[in-house]
Amino acid sequence: MEDVFDKVRAGNKYAMKQESAKQTKDLNDLIDLVRTDLNSKDRKKVNSLIIIDVHARDIVDRFVKDSILDKREFEWESQLRFYWNYTINDIRIAQCTGSFSYGY
Repeated sequence: MEDVFDKVRAGNKYAMKQESAKQTKDLNDLIDLVRTDLNSKDRKKVNSLIIIDVHARDIVDRFVKDSILDKREFEWESQLRFYWNYTINDIRIAQCTGSFSYGY
């Protein structure tokens, strides 16, 4: 998501709308997948991804509606953000100025 803000900063004023469209397409692909013949374990995984992706899409749609175009704005900073940290080979969670280890 941060690369979307980089695209906005580089002059692409439609980057957030393009991200919203991409997330909607990805979500629709997951919906198509969950309608196929999946085993119980895979169905639960896809359902979890759908829930996460709906939330992410709703956030981006709100950013579009409210013209949030900078990652320093509180609306972005206040979101929980999950990053894979290659140095420690683990997930880090960021929100505002805090950074935390993922608790598994």
